[in-house]
Amino acid sequence: MSRRPFLSRALLVPALAVLASAAMYTGACGHSDDHTSSGTSSDPSLADVIFEGGATDEALEELLAVDAKDEPAQGTVFDAPEDGAMVPGEAALELTFHVAGAAQRTAPRAAPELRLATAAAPGASIVAELGALLGPARAAWAHGTPINGRAYFLVFTTAERELLLRVFTTKLSYTPDAAAWDKLRAAGVPITVSVISALFENNRIVQGGGPFTGEPVTFTILP
Repeated sequence: MSRRPFLSRALLVPALAVLASAAMYTGACGHSDDHTSSGTSSDPSLADVIFEGGATDEALEELLAVDAKDEPAQGTVFDAPEDGAMVPGEAALELTFHVAGAAQRTAPRAAPELRLATAAAPGASIVAELGALLGPARAAWAHGTPINGRAYFLVFTTAERELLLRVFTTKLSYTPDAAAWDKLRAAGVPITVSVISALFENNRIVQGGGPFTGEPVTFTILP
């Protein structure tokens, strides 16, 4: 068998991969309004929410569309700060929490959306390989990588302000950045933070996966 077709294919596939990478980058920039580095949402009602840890606005919309349940074993408990704590204002406080139940459910592993052609499929065409490189990746950029696992919606409130600060994250901790900390410090009164959590598969709450309410804490930031 002639080596020329094999060599041509070997040179062409990496070139297509480079083009695919460029296309994915372009797709990401083209949808920056929906998922910017600051974590804003395309939904006006969620414009103030801070997104961290790969959390998505699609998953948050799913969470907010369902009434939260009070199941102590599935709700969150704060490790820091303690309820009633007086927190120094010089440096931002790291809030940490955990799910109360000892046995934690996990969402099924999502099937990979991007599968590249391999030597095991010698009949695959170059066009098919290019489609595999471009199609799913562009969709992922358009909508964000779906959440698979738990995510947590933190809501900070005061007696005067029902929505002082809101954060949606996949992490079990949150440290406010300078802008968020300044907003909390400026409150000048006790702040209550509560958490609603849920277990997701591809941005959808799994059956029996919540959302669940957690135990809130109240703290005051000293001048």
